[in-house]
Amino acid sequence: MPAAYAAVSRAAEPTANQVLTWTAGDDYMKYTSAPVTAVAGKATIVFDNSAAAGNTTGLSHTLTFDVSNPDYNNDVSLNILSSPFDSEGGRHTAEVTLTPGVYHYFCAMPGHQMMSGELIVTAAPDDDTTAPDASATVAGTKDSSGNYVGSASVTLTASDAESGVAGIEYALDGASYGAYTAPVVVNTVGHHTLTYRATDKAGNTSPAKSVEFTIVATPPQDNTPPDTSATVSGTKDSSGNYVSSATVTVTASDTESGLADIEYALDGASYRAYTAPVEVNTVGHHTLTYRATDKAGNTSPAKSVEFTIVATPPQDNTPPDTSATVSGTKDSSGNYVSSATVTVTASDTESGLADIEYALDGASYRAYTAPVEVNTVGHHTLTYRATDKAGNTSPAKSVEFTIVAAPPQDRTPPQVSASVSGTKNDSGDYVGSATVTVTASDTDSGVARIEYSLDGGPYLQYSAPVVIDRAGSHAFLYRATDKAGNTSTPQSLSLTIVDSKPPTYCPETDDRSTVFVGSINTGVPNRVTTNGCTINELIEDHRAWDNHGTFVSHVGDIVTTLRKEGVLDQREAAEIKKAAGHSDIGMPSHGPAGH
Repeated sequence: MPAAYAAVSRAAEPTANQVLTWTAGDDYMKYTSAPVTAVAGKATIVFDNSAAAGNTTGLSHTLTFDVSNPDYNNDVSLNILSSPFDSEGGRHTAEVTLTPGVYHYFCAMPGHQMMSGELIVTAAPDDDTTAPDASATVAGTKDSSGNYVGSASVTLTASDAESGVAGIEYALDGASYGAYTAPVVVNTVGHHTLTYRATDKAGNTSPAKSVEFTIVATPPQDNTPPDTSATVSGTKDSSGNYVSSATVTVTASDTESGLADIEYALDGASYRAYTAPVEVNTVGHHTLTYRATDKAGNTSPAKSVEFTIVATPPQDNTPPDTSATVSGTKDSSGNYVSSATVTVTASDTESGLADIEYALDGASYRAYTAPVEVNTVGHHTLTYRATDKAGNTSPAKSVEFTIVAAPPQDRTPPQVSASVSGTKNDSGDYVGSATVTVTASDTDSGVARIEYSLDGGPYLQYSAPVVIDRAGSHAFLYRATDKAGNTSTPQSLSLTIVDSKPPTYCPETDDRSTVFVGSINTGVPNRVTTNGCTINELIEDHRAWDNHGTFVSHVGDIVTTLRKEGVLDQREAAEIKKAAGHSDIGMPSHGPAGH
């Protein structure tokens, strides 16, 4: 078994409250089955790649949870390699603890990366103390004063990120609440108030909100006929006559009751329904008359356009011009690697192009409808020709090219290294700041990206040397990934920064190892932020607060900023916000927070 994958032993009996099962088989593009949702808490992961589950070829797969992407939960490190021929027969289990959010999973076997998906984990209903968010929109036809003409439709929506929405209720103009099942249509003239609220599956009900709107009566009947116009298109000669045919397009509009139909009459014939542009191809002078009627029964005055059609000029005896280009990835000898694409073009300035044909390596001609991709190794000749609408066929031309096999697949991760620069003191510590420069190389597919993590934080994209200016000891991890998807083993370096200037002022001093909100320990590391203060020092929960909501809003602003700066990941930010909501800081009975 490769050292990069760790086998997970099958448990005798699952002990978690929920069992989540993934299955794999002969397909390397997707898992045979996979769960979509789960509830936060303990879970038994089952990965079944056995013959009984459908693997008839002995193909190996993995179930790997992504812990490198800060946009997903990364608190479950799971990497199960399974084969029908391993000691477990291809069926493995693992016990994990899931937290609310989204997990990204995939198969890490080379060439199997299309096998991926997302697992959405919601909070257990008993933990949900937050009411749903509810909103309303009013739709309908408005007049110039913003009132709704004739009627208005109120659409209610609600969302709950924890236990989910159970139902929505509404009350119109002070009546009793009723269940909301579809948009509410109100057609009584006057001013209206619609009050609404939502309840989640944990029983939390949102504060009542309302929307106000006014309905006015429909304006008087439409007595104005539609506006109409017409345009003539086609190929003209030097005298402005249309060659062979002309197309008349009629348009009409009505801003009051709306358009009902359009009619036309050609050269004095009876009116008929206009449903599409009218093509006229009879040589001579023509008059097309048209009119339109709106939904109120008003018909516009008849209008007309005149035009002349002349016969097509003498026959085309000149074949089309043709050319071809070959594109693709070339090696140093000019051969195409794996495949080549031949694009054939043709033009005819007289009668116009009818079709293009091609023949590959002496086979019969076939219709050319799109660039031809050739992926067979060897020397090739593609012959091509074109025919115009007058029946003239161009002389056959050809292009020659050679295709060679693609080199072996890249399975070697990049080489990565880092260096530290800065001013050192006699003890070897860096004074004021240090700059870490990371370099990587890959001689096969090439380097795709470099990432780094500082002091246990999430991995971030490396785009320029990293300056560290916070006094203290620091741990710096770094790694690189090539274009074939191979990621190097993370490497690390340690360094110490000593102050070269007075310390940064912070609202309070708090260097506890984890973030506390009041007496609640979130378990999130109390990291140093970009302005030199720790997370606890920025929260400063022991000072007097006007109310609990002000404190919760203050914490929300801080974690949003730290999330954007990469100091916190999604899960850590959510933990701190949740602790702020559960704390009693800012409530009347709350005194100064102790440390």
